[in-house]
Amino acid sequence: MNDEEREMYEFAKDLTHSAGSKLRLERQHSVITVREKTSQMDLVTEHDLLIEKLLVKAILGKYPGHGILAEECQTWVSSNLGGYTWVIDPIDGTINYYRFGKDYAISLALYKGETPIFGLVYDVANGVMFSAGQGEGAIMNGARLDSLPDQNEGLNKAVVGISLRTMREFAGMGMDILGMLARAQAYRYLGCASLELCKVANGEYDLFISSNVHEWDVAAARIFLEQRGGGVLIRRKDDNGSPCGKLLVAAFRSPLIWEEAFEYLPQCLRDKFRA
Repeated sequence: MNDEEREMYEFAKDLTHSAGSKLRLERQHSVITVREKTSQMDLVTEHDLLIEKLLVKAILGKYPGHGILAEECQTWVSSNLGGYTWVIDPIDGTINYYRFGKDYAISLALYKGETPIFGLVYDVANGVMFSAGQGEGAIMNGARLDSLPDQNEGLNKAVVGISLRTMREFAGMGMDILGMLARAQAYRYLGCASLELCKVANGEYDLFISSNVHEWDVAAARIFLEQRGGGVLIRRKDDNGSPCGKLLVAAFRSPLIWEEAFEYLPQCLRDKFRA
């Protein structure tokens, strides 16, 4: 990051902390109103809208020429091709937020064109900030983290993060998803993609695969993962060029685990991930 981008990073970190404090207070002192967007699994609360509005207003107030890609309004505003764009998920894990009050995050990333500059994932309930700047390493609550240790273990020692929706979709394409998971040590599903990528980065998961995430779910966490030395592959499910479309994501601690999981994928998914 250059000096200007470091200033943006400090601004973003303070803003994300402030938004998290606001969100905690709102959850404690107000009734949460929930509505469905596209299905019973795709929900939005008034707090999603509140936090997104707070973040967008602050960013455009300080950087009026920058672009915004945000989950709830899905705005895509950019003053020039290749300019700065902020990618925002005000509450990643909305069901977790309103049902359990944990395992949700505020996710905020800055990109310049297609190049990631920095990402922040704030686990609000636990007060943990995962952050990373391009080429500057990964940080957790102000402490710089070492790169992930080399890992030679394969899928039989792996904890895999995957949702039932992704399993069902992959099985419908002809994948032996149960065969892959039976070979793994265990599988888990948290319901918050940004935190699940951070779990891969911190060695709690070894592999995360999803066919039902969007840009704002993974834009910040992928930077944290990459700066810890992990790998992530992100492909668009369709070719319409929309930044709001669903993504195919594979995040892994080591190439060996991904290579072994890759052999279970149907040809159509192999072609996607190879592209």
